[in-house]
Amino acid sequence: MSARVLTVDDDQDILNLLRIQLSPLYRVVQAMSGPEGWALIEKEPPDLVVTDLGMPGMNGLDLTEKIKTHERYHSIPVIVLTGATVGEELAAQVWKMGTKANTFFEKPVKADVLRAEIDRLLKERVGYRELPPGKGYYD
Repeated sequence: MSARVLTVDDDQDILNLLRIQLSPLYRVVQAMSGPEGWALIEKEPPDLVVTDLGMPGMNGLDLTEKIKTHERYHSIPVIVLTGATVGEELAAQVWKMGTKANTFFEKPVKADVLRAEIDRLLKERVGYRELPPGKGYYD
């Protein structure tokens, strides 16, 4: 069975793009807000979360903090994406703010780079084993 990846973004176009890029390798579940993403996590925890940084209500850092401090969900890898950057300065500032995300990428991130990072993070989790190159991971 392929890994379940939750994508959270308030931009439907980004969610559509992520689904196109990721669905050949993973079961993609989507949410348009932090609270909606959290509800999906509580309903059926994903194997990994890809979240936008800037969203109204619960932003990506808040969602990440909630995941990483929760007793049941703290081991779920989180990738934070943002389009609101100014070069490398914002990325460094986000990490200095103490995000507990596993990885941070500026949008647009290349599909192969994102998939490679997802595979790397999933491989680190107990219970995943490698499939042939380009086939993703499964439990």
